[in-house]
Amino acid sequence: MFYYDKRVRYSVNPLIAAIDRACRDVNIDLASSLKDVYMKARDIRSRGDTCVVAFSLLTTMLTNEAFFSDLVKLVKDLKNRGCITIAGGPHATGDPLGSLKSLGFNYVFIGEGESSLTEFILELQNGGDVKRVKGLTYIEDDKLIFTGRRVRVDLNEYDPFPYWRGIFQPIEITRGCPYGCFYCQVSYMHGFEYRHRNVEKIAYYVEIFLKRHGKDVRFITPNGMSYGLKTSSQIPRADLLEYFLSSIKAICDKYNGRLFYGTFPSEVRPEYVTDETMRVLSKYVANKRIIIGAQSGSERLLRFLRRRHSVEDVKNAVEVALKYNFIPDIDLILGLPGEEKEDMFDTLKLAKWVVDKGGRIHVHYFMPLPGTPLSNTTPTPIPVEVKKHIARIIGSHRGYGEWLHQEEIAWKIVKLREAGIIRPKYGGLSFYPI
Repeated sequence: MFYYDKRVRYSVNPLIAAIDRACRDVNIDLASSLKDVYMKARDIRSRGDTCVVAFSLLTTMLTNEAFFSDLVKLVKDLKNRGCITIAGGPHATGDPLGSLKSLGFNYVFIGEGESSLTEFILELQNGGDVKRVKGLTYIEDDKLIFTGRRVRVDLNEYDPFPYWRGIFQPIEITRGCPYGCFYCQVSYMHGFEYRHRNVEKIAYYVEIFLKRHGKDVRFITPNGMSYGLKTSSQIPRADLLEYFLSSIKAICDKYNGRLFYGTFPSEVRPEYVTDETMRVLSKYVANKRIIIGAQSGSERLLRFLRRRHSVEDVKNAVEVALKYNFIPDIDLILGLPGEEKEDMFDTLKLAKWVVDKGGRIHVHYFMPLPGTPLSNTTPTPIPVEVKKHIARIIGSHRGYGEWLHQEEIAWKIVKLREAGIIRPKYGGLSFYPI
């Protein structure tokens, strides 16, 4: 049974598909609330069946005090009833020790779960030893045990969603990222190389989606313009991008569908926004906005974050996007650790330049997420003067974002860390998939 929270469905759906394909005679239940989890688990155990309850966790979920308290109590109750409790996802991968000790789970899955979880279920079915499964952590004799790293998932071998259950979502086409930005979990969870689902496979799922479900086709990728590339040293390949988008557009046209790319739930890096890539994008997509990850207007902070692009790259991306009639939405992060007032004003300067050009800004507040190099750092408070500048831009409808809510969450994460509930030890444990 999966805790099927809307915030993590994109992560859970591929796991449902993987289990359905690999494990016969396994019933998969989905529970939309913690109460629903408890009731369904009780029914499963009353029938004498083995009950595995799985949670995909985001760190932000634990900052809700009521949810955190109820989750800890539920995990304890489930274990007392003989259920096996497992956790995965970004938070559990970044903080396995806290997930096992503080939250009480039996096992934590590190990184990608498709192959690990199916092997885990098969071991249970066959009366084997789940501790033979690679990619698990658990507590034994008060010590943290890791069963070892496993080979990265080949996306072509797994379905992006269990369409036979009537479940659909944006199609994940790329996993991993070679840049390893210090605030982001993607590279540290999925690896430092791009891995792509091939065009033929993507086309197959697009056609199923359009036949059975919807009209608007969207994709999940950390960098939309990187399709077909593997490392950061490779230059953008407009030819590969065009082969991909033209193939998908042909299917969309067949079913009167619309193709969205470079917009939610994906974005692009600024140095990948070139005349060649934008010319391709403009030929095939329905969206008029493109999301560009800038993160800061401070060159010093861009170097600190390991972004490996410049402020000038961001400005060039804005200019090129506008040239091809796209409205650029520029992601910016405030409150970064060590951020000084001068850095914030550099970001404000960039923000003003963007909106004066006709773009928008998407404002975020830094959160110290487990599993990243900045997991043990403290956010920088935003001065009132800076907040007023951002508020004016947002009030003029040239910016948006949940940055104030994220500010509250960030400091709750710090408190959970200080209380020993979150126990990130980035780089200090051998199982981190770096």
